[in-house]
Amino acid sequence: MAISHSARLSPLQGETVWTLEGDAITETRGRRERRFELAKLKSLQSAQGGAVLTFAHGRLTIPAMSYTRGLRPENRAASFAVFVGAVAAAAAVTTPGARFRNAGAPMAEPLIWMIGLLGSGVLMLLLFAATAGAWTLGVALAARLVFVMILAAGALPWLNRASRPDA
Repeated sequence: MAISHSARLSPLQGETVWTLEGDAITETRGRRERRFELAKLKSLQSAQGGAVLTFAHGRLTIPAMSYTRGLRPENRAASFAVFVGAVAAAAAVTTPGARFRNAGAPMAEPLIWMIGLLGSGVLMLLLFAATAGAWTLGVALAARLVFVMILAAGALPWLNRASRPDA
């Protein structure tokens, strides 16, 4: 039994259909057809808005949203969830070394807010120091805040590593 999910990726393109048949995913858009073997699956990252499957020789992106004729977005999350669940179950049997990850809320968002607030604090500190006539003191204090911002920006790439099983 073949399980499928379909979505229109762009209002200007035809509908794309992804079908899970046995040990392969077939992507069909019009006459064009691509086939991805589950045995070559390296990772599957799933989120509420879509899934990204990384294979040995390519990458497949499957969205949960689609466009209707009136250029309005249409949520097809029901068929998407069934399809991605079936792909994950089939891949777990076929490819035991593949990594599966559900992307939740971004962990980097609070750190990005902190970097933004520190940046505005640096600007305000320089402004107040300049108006008070203590420019050198303001620059010395602002340099320390900028150093904290650089450290926080350096930590951004490692935030999602804790949720990976291989990290």
